[in-house]
Amino acid sequence: MKSCIILCGGMSRRMGRDKGSMFLDGKPMILHVLEAIENIADEVIIVLRDEKQAEIYRKLLKSAGWDRKDLNLEICTDILKDRGPLGGILTGLTHTKSNKSLILPCDSPFIKESFVLRIFSFYERDLDAVVPKWPTGDLEPLHAIYKKNSTGKIKELLKNNIRNVKALIERSKVKFVDVELLDENGKSFQNINRVKDIKK
Repeated sequence: MKSCIILCGGMSRRMGRDKGSMFLDGKPMILHVLEAIENIADEVIIVLRDEKQAEIYRKLLKSAGWDRKDLNLEICTDILKDRGPLGGILTGLTHTKSNKSLILPCDSPFIKESFVLRIFSFYERDLDAVVPKWPTGDLEPLHAIYKKNSTGKIKELLKNNIRNVKALIERSKVKFVDVELLDENGKSFQNINRVKDIKK
């Protein structure tokens, strides 16, 4: 079973507004991400910060026809508020039925279907995570697969006020995969962080 968790709960301080609902090429960024995974994911969990944001996304998805009954899509809100991406990963993993889930940010609208297929192909049962790695050594912890039972480690980290996703990676059995093996030109990892990025 392949599960995907899309993180949409960030405060978007640099953008100044909710990123997932911002339009790019005629549609909200969240839809670009959903289209990349719809033929692969057996379930999709969208994590939002609160019920107010969740209601906005329900209306957005309904107006775009993404409330179909054939889609195994669930909208949920953060279990622990204001804990950053690590808190969002905890929420998503708690709700998923699969033993492994691909984490994706809502502000990466150029994710390729081929990237999703490839990263899942690197997962092995005894791993805690599969994480893309650049030649520089930099990691992509928010375009990575995590095991469901990582929730225990995450709770412990958050209990100690550690919110860095890399801290989870350091405490996990991880397979690092060269970025170029997942996406030759790296477009799947491109984030939209500022309004000017949309206008490029």
